[in-house]
Amino acid sequence: MPRTRVSFEMRQKARALRVHATKGESLLWYELRELKSAGIKFRRQCPIGPYIVDFACLAVKLVVEVDGDLHEHQKGKRHDAVRDAYLRSLGFDVFRVDEPDVINSAWHVAQVVKGKVEHMSADPTRPLRGHPPLEGEGDARASMRF
Repeated sequence: MPRTRVSFEMRQKARALRVHATKGESLLWYELRELKSAGIKFRRQCPIGPYIVDFACLAVKLVVEVDGDLHEHQKGKRHDAVRDAYLRSLGFDVFRVDEPDVINSAWHVAQVVKGKVEHMSADPTRPLRGHPPLEGEGDARASMRF
């Protein structure tokens, strides 16, 4: 995904959302930060296009959204559908979790997310990130592919 310039207003809004996080977002962020030791890095309140997502693992293009009460109403569901379609058009997978589930067991939700990231990074059908190894580098079997 090419990097785009994030407007000052969007950065300010993301910063405000980080400061005024919901209880579920705060609890899940505490757990997701711990995954960094396993090599899984998330960004919190991350701008992607015209939207700010709750959490994003850019390495595997996974978005995690903590859904509160607003997402239960028809207007919220319509907004989420448009937003999810946009994110999927950019290659992101969107994982939604209800806020009460996060509040009741943020650690468990983080483990489910960790499993998704590990599955996505091991999935051979997903496009590779970065540059292929130079000749003579990397896995010998990989260099034999045409």
